[in-house]
Amino acid sequence: MGQNITGNIPTELASFPFLQSIALAYNEFTGTMPSIFASMRHLLNIEVHGNNLNGTFPEEYYQAFSLQNLNIGDNQFTGTLSTEIGLLTNLKGLQTYENLFTGTFPSEISQLEFLSFSRNSDNIFSGTIPAQLGELSMMQELWMHANQFTGTIPTDLGLMNDMMDMRLHYNKLIGTIPSEFYEFGFLFRLDLFSNHLTGSLQTEIGEFQKMEQLRVSRNELTGTIPTEIANLLKIKLAWFHSNKFVGSMPSGICLFAPEPLQFLQTDCFPEGNAPNPCECCTACCNRDTEICLTIDDNA
Repeated sequence: MGQNITGNIPTELASFPFLQSIALAYNEFTGTMPSIFASMRHLLNIEVHGNNLNGTFPEEYYQAFSLQNLNIGDNQFTGTLSTEIGLLTNLKGLQTYENLFTGTFPSEISQLEFLSFSRNSDNIFSGTIPAQLGELSMMQELWMHANQFTGTIPTDLGLMNDMMDMRLHYNKLIGTIPSEFYEFGFLFRLDLFSNHLTGSLQTEIGEFQKMEQLRVSRNELTGTIPTEIANLLKIKLAWFHSNKFVGSMPSGICLFAPEPLQFLQTDCFPEGNAPNPCECCTACCNRDTEICLTIDDNA
């Protein structure tokens, strides 16, 4: 990986019938993805991310039943993600991020019962996030951000009891944050910022005992910021700005300052007339202009 290799991916690799892994990431390969690798019965791993591959992803790969990891991220693939991807029932990792995939995200991915890691960010997926994804009980990492998803966040996603890292930001999602999310016992990162979410943060937010990064900024959330956020003993980054919260930032969270809490932002500007005054924010944001200034900039 990462050898600055150019040209097309050599199809001659298919001459090694017992090859289990093709790892060609972070090179400069161009052209389309060879379909011939899909016929390699012992192939478990394909990593071609970080190249300049284009065209549609070959349908033949949906018959490569032995695959456990498929990483085609950071290329220029176009077209849709076929519903036949549900046939790859041995997949544990599926990465399609930073391509040009369009259309809806196939609900058939819910048939991949061993899927644990899936990064599908920075595409042009549209429609709603399939509620069926909640059936993936082994899922630990789900990246769906920077797409064009609409509708509400499915409450079924809260069934992913092993979830550690969920990123849904930079979409067009509406509705409230599912109450089921507050039951994630292993969650260390939750990114919901830059959507159109409404409702309030529940007091159960204090149950996120492993939370290190929480970003809910640039939504339309209302109510107060719960005092229970002071229970997030491992939090290092928290963004609450550009919402419709009322009242001050709970002073309890300031007990963490300056360590381990490293980044804390809310609408604490302009000084003297701030919607959410904050004693220890590292940056204060103006709700009207959405401009955020560090404390040193404000001084």
